[in-house]
Amino acid sequence: MGSQAQVVEKFILKQPENKILTANKIYGQLPEHFSEQAFYQTLTRLTQKGVLCHLTKGLYYRPRRSRFGVVPLGEQAIIDHYTENGQGMVIGYRLYCQYGLTTQISKNVEILSSALQENNKTVRSVKVSRLDLNFDAIICNVVATLEILQNYRNIEDINRQQLAEYMRNFALNYSDEAMKTVLRQRKYKKATIAFLAAFLGFWNTKHTLCQYLSRLSTYAIPKMEEFYAVA
Repeated sequence: MGSQAQVVEKFILKQPENKILTANKIYGQLPEHFSEQAFYQTLTRLTQKGVLCHLTKGLYYRPRRSRFGVVPLGEQAIIDHYTENGQGMVIGYRLYCQYGLTTQISKNVEILSSALQENNKTVRSVKVSRLDLNFDAIICNVVATLEILQNYRNIEDINRQQLAEYMRNFALNYSDEAMKTVLRQRKYKKATIAFLAAFLGFWNTKHTLCQYLSRLSTYAIPKMEEFYAVA
């Protein structure tokens, strides 16, 4: 038992400071003969010794220390854990501010991530929802656009001129395949898709969004005159 604990501690000490560690991933890298119960008991002892800090269920980190004591784990470390290497992206007000759509800020962070095992998890001020996608630049752009349009009416102090420019750029670089990929994994309101289709139509961008809409339905979406001067 003691030798197993030493192996775990040695592994932990090799990890970067203030980088979030997932317990089951650590366990998966240990030799097969390791007892799961003994492993988690070791994590508890290492936490009691101060070698580890327990963040929330299943998450730990090796604390960084200065001459003043333990350096607190920052919010960015949590964001990085769920978004780095194409594993996720930030949505919500942090996203809207990133694109200059509003000056309003939020104390909380919302993330979509494939790194999450459960459906939802809250880590301090960061709320994470699972979404099984490879978050490359094109996919992130599609998700960002759908999130913005879905929440358009609820974004405080939204800059319509900035949104108009954002949607112009999106339409000019539109990927129908990327859109299909996202819509297979995450549901959006039909009105959101119709809103997007209206922007794409305004810029004469070919798309296949009609397959998600009903010809017999009229969707309550803003008119393009709100964003562009229409002759």
